[in-house]
Formats: sequence, structure tokens, C-alpha cells
Amino acid sequence: MRILKLVVFLFSFISFAQTPLTEAETLKFKEIVSKRSDGLESLSSDFLQTKYIKMMKGAAISNGKLYYQAPDILKWEYRQPYNYKILFKDDKLIIDDDGYKSVTDLKSNKLFEKLVTLISGSINGKLLEDKKNYEVSYFKTTNLISAVVIPKDNSIREMFNQIVLLFDRNFVVITVRLMEASGDYTEIDFKNIRFNQPIHPAVFQN
Repeated sequence: MRILKLVVFLFSFISFAQTPLTEAETLKFKEIVSKRSDGLESLSSDFLQTKYIKMMKGAAISNGKLYYQAPDILKWEYRQPYNYKILFKDDKLIIDDDGYKSVTDLKSNKLFEKLVTLISGSINGKLLEDKKNYEVSYFKTTNLISAVVIPKDNSIREMFNQIVLLFDRNFVVITVRLMEASGDYTEIDFKNIRFNQPIHPAVFQN
């Protein structure tokens, strides 16, 4: 419980310490992120995922690899503490749970389709351009710029009432926070990010 209180305190402090970007800073930031997004062909990264639940002591931690191939192929490969793969490809969601596979047609499941757009948009930065479905506010601290994204869609907002994208000073997304109305949230930290490097086609095989 002490650890959880400390985490909440630190998160609140970080949020409080932020100051809004000026209009000029916002325009410059969006322009740079948009250019980076347009030039992004592939991305791979290690990730650490931490789930904070108010009713639990400590947090649930997992890690693995992320792979992205423009325009819309995305793979999450969990390696610890379990073997679990999620692949978004050809309008399908393919889940491999330690060898047990399932396939969902995204065109027949609008909620999953919206989630894929949310996830891929968080990775490549295009979520910030989707004014139809999201409202975005921009803030800065000493070393980070944060985009606070509020979903307009009720089905998405029921799961995540706020999505926070943290960018380093090179305008690269290094953390994604998925905030829930309950106060629980999932934080995904990216490390060893590689841009536009070849990814073997076998990575994206079903």
C-alpha cells in the first residue's frame, strides 16, 4: 500500500508540475511529430508494461517486444511473465496464447477496430491528428512533452478515459499511459527504439 501511495503521489506531482505548451510551441511540436509519422516505415522496441490497480498491493509487470510496419501492421510480443503474442494484420486480430491461436475479424468488431487505431496511433503519433475522435492538450516539463488525449467515443472512453503520450526532447514517444475512470492505469515504457530498420517478414507471420 505504501508503494501504491508513493506511485500515486509521484504521478500527481508530475502532472502538477506540467505547464501548457504555448500556441506556437504546440504548432511546432505537431509539425515535427507529423513529419516523423509520415516518414515512419517501421519501428521495433523493447517495452515494459506496468499495471497499477488501486485495490492491489504493488503492480503487475510484464515485458516484451513491439514491432510496427507501416501503415497498419502491429505486433505485441509478451515474453515475461508469460508467452503471449498479439498481431494486428490485414484487418484481423490474431492472438497466440502460448501456442493456442484465435482470430478476430476487425471489420466485424468495431470496438476492436477502434482499439487498433488507438494503439497504432499512439505508437506512430497519428493519434494526435485525429480531431474527429479525440481531444488533445499539450504540456511540458523540463525534459518531456506530454499529449493528454481524451476520447470522444463513448465505447473507448468506458475503457480509457484518458491516454497520455510522453515524448522525449527528440519528439519520440517513450511512454504511453492508459488511464481508467477508476483510477487504475497501465503504463507502457519503450526502450531501445529502432526506426526504419529492416524487420524480418517472419515476425509478422500468423
